[in-house]
Amino acid sequence: MCQYSKPYQNRVVPDRLHPSATGYVRGLYDFRGVEDQEVRETLEREFMRPVDTRAADLLHEMIAGERTMNNSEKRSAWTTFLLSLMMRMPEDIELHKERYLLDWYKTDPKRRKHYKKIWQPGLPVRVEDMIARFDPKEIEWRAMEALVPLMTNPRIGEFITRMKWGVLKLPTFAPILLTSDRPLIISNGLLNPDSHIIMPVGPKHLFYAVNDTRIATFLTVRNPSEMVLAINQAVTRQAVKYVYTQWDVHRDFVQEHMGTLQVPSLVERMRDTEAAQKGYKRLQRMRAKGLLP
Repeated sequence: MCQYSKPYQNRVVPDRLHPSATGYVRGLYDFRGVEDQEVRETLEREFMRPVDTRAADLLHEMIAGERTMNNSEKRSAWTTFLLSLMMRMPEDIELHKERYLLDWYKTDPKRRKHYKKIWQPGLPVRVEDMIARFDPKEIEWRAMEALVPLMTNPRIGEFITRMKWGVLKLPTFAPILLTSDRPLIISNGLLNPDSHIIMPVGPKHLFYAVNDTRIATFLTVRNPSEMVLAINQAVTRQAVKYVYTQWDVHRDFVQEHMGTLQVPSLVERMRDTEAAQKGYKRLQRMRAKGLLP
């Protein structure tokens, strides 16, 4: 397949790669600083890999036209995969760890009050001194472990699972669909009547989840060439580092659109609250004082 990127300033460069050589960053989910490889790769082995493996199996079923959508267990597995795509990109992982670190070092009155309740002889008197005892690497491990409940959030997952799903197969004459490192097109949240999730799952296949069947009908009757153009623009504009296609025939298109309209990820939206902004400034001050790496 062809992977487009911008390794040299703003110039798009194509790279022909086997699919197995794309779509991952080695050690992204590792517990850093752990010598034992089995322990270091626990999150990848016990959660991420099974999620991806199950999703790959379901993808083959969808493209083959099997009635995968009618099985509740399979819907749940695909929903977990979609949720993971909202917050598992390398930039999102680093941002999540930074945000978790902010929360961990927060010492507001509520936390001081809680610490007084659980304090025992032999522990530091101040919660600040207790927090200072923790190794930043251990806090990072806790942050990585916290990804699992985020990616299996039952509240968000329930909304997605209850949506009306389908896979649209484009006609032979339709242009090829592109995808990117930000493949999900999410419109207007999840709760509104016109809310929808769209994702290219193959050169000629499109997954969709909608609240209103009229949107699904619109997708099926819309001019395929116009729809592909709109989807390709969306996934290319919100790409951060990579755009993918079958052949190097979209270089000019990718050059024009790549990264021009990046949509904040779920982790970024969580960060952009007022409380998170205050915490970020506090973290910067602690780093300036040499209290954090």
